[in-house]
Amino acid sequence: MKKILSIAIAAILTVGLVGCNEKGGAAKGGALADSVSMAFGDLYGNGMGGQLKADSTMDMKAVMKGIQTILKADTSDKSYMAGLQIGLQIMQMYNGVKQQYGIDINQKLFLEHFKKALMADSAATQEEMMRLQMDLEPLLARAAKEAKANDPVAIENKKAGEAYANKKVKEGYKKTQSGLVYKVLAEGAGENFKDGDVVMTKYVGKHIDGSEFDSSKGQAVPFDLKAVVPGFSEMLKLMKPGMKVEVVIPAELAYGEEGNQVIGPNETLVFEIETVEANKMDAPQGGKVPVEAAH
Repeated sequence: MKKILSIAIAAILTVGLVGCNEKGGAAKGGALADSVSMAFGDLYGNGMGGQLKADSTMDMKAVMKGIQTILKADTSDKSYMAGLQIGLQIMQMYNGVKQQYGIDINQKLFLEHFKKALMADSAATQEEMMRLQMDLEPLLARAAKEAKANDPVAIENKKAGEAYANKKVKEGYKKTQSGLVYKVLAEGAGENFKDGDVVMTKYVGKHIDGSEFDSSKGQAVPFDLKAVVPGFSEMLKLMKPGMKVEVVIPAELAYGEEGNQVIGPNETLVFEIETVEANKMDAPQGGKVPVEAAH
């Protein structure tokens, strides 16, 4: 698209130069103007059409109707044209808020406040603009949290995870007060790990459908108990060197409503964990390992 626009700009400059060299200035109409008009129509139509047609949901007739509405506007009235451009930006804002936060902007209320601010005798100061932005930020944060909580995928993941964990409890798995569910597969020996320890661990991480999303590939890797998700840290502190468990970590003790590139929102995780020993070597820092340590 940038290349197409560059060609178009070059064409405009060329026409301008030709016009300046002609005696009496460039003609506004005539055969040359018709040829230039058709050439620009072909160039822009093909260039923009290629982009728009990549979206299968795009109604090309509606696109054309919108273009014609703008092109029929009184371009000599710069204030009116500015209004059209601002209106398009506001519409994009409406759509962005709907998509990101699940909120339908109340157009009546928006326009009442917008008009009052726009028609004010003086422009807002920088301090006033900063205050308005600070007032908006917590509202958007709240909206984002509610949108995530109401995400159908997050709701379904939470229900499925709870059902899976309850099933494991009925099968004899232990459940901690925080909601961690686990089964000891092999007993260890010695003292339990504690905060401050770096634990050499073999692990396999799975979704509740049994598909694997992460693994140490049979090798013991170091984990700082302060750097892992809460559920993983809690499980390690219930373990001794040489112990092996299967643990079900609910979303609130893992990646919560956020999820990440690998884990879905409100997803319950299943790990097989085998501890080797605690040592003082460096462990991955700054991330919710193990998942983010391996990806």
